[in-house]
Amino acid sequence: MSKFIILSDEKPEINEYIKNLGFEIIESDNIEELLPFERRHTDIQCLKIIDTFFVLKEARKLKDKLLSLQLKTIETDEEIKSEYPQNILLNAVYMNNKLYCKADSVARAVKEYCENNNIEIINVNQGYTKCSTAILGDCFITADKGIFDAMSENGEEGLLIDSGDIELNGVDYGFIGGCTLFYNGRAYFTGDITQHKSYKSISEFLTDRNIEIICLSNRKLYDIGGFIVI
Repeated sequence: MSKFIILSDEKPEINEYIKNLGFEIIESDNIEELLPFERRHTDIQCLKIIDTFFVLKEARKLKDKLLSLQLKTIETDEEIKSEYPQNILLNAVYMNNKLYCKADSVARAVKEYCENNNIEIINVNQGYTKCSTAILGDCFITADKGIFDAMSENGEEGLLIDSGDIELNGVDYGFIGGCTLFYNGRAYFTGDITQHKSYKSISEFLTDRNIEIICLSNRKLYDIGGFIVI
């Protein structure tokens, strides 16, 4: 059976590398209601919790593709808007039966699912929770102190890094979660992670956990909105 992965088509060279790993790519939608630099971002459009995929109602192509694969797919009923926090309905991190998010802004369907499946919702102030957090198997990396503290207090092993050194057109900088893929014990970065000011601590953190680092290009890290492996 083919392996599928959801990601933006913003950086074709990244997509080619991902294809060479054996994935069939499902491209995220281009949602015009969002700001230009977020319109294709997977971590804005889709949230995976266990075997269930939550999708913005505006992400019609993505929803149809997931349904065609017979995956459990739940559509949001709120209207997405470009203004924060109306744009972060699905920007959350699921890890070890807990959902980390800006609790008052997450989609109703997500809240109901968590309540019905005994998943604890942990509130954090950073609404771009998934953008800000790279989940690498049993550990995580973030530049957000609030997320770091919340996840650490709940028993997760993490690394707090410096912000910046990640490009995202239209804003000062992007986020580590938007430029990182974890697959088969390897951390894939969209650019040259050695150019990040926290590279030394990132390298030591991942090496200690036997996670191999792979750079998908020799350019500066770029936030493409993350990856969701199906």
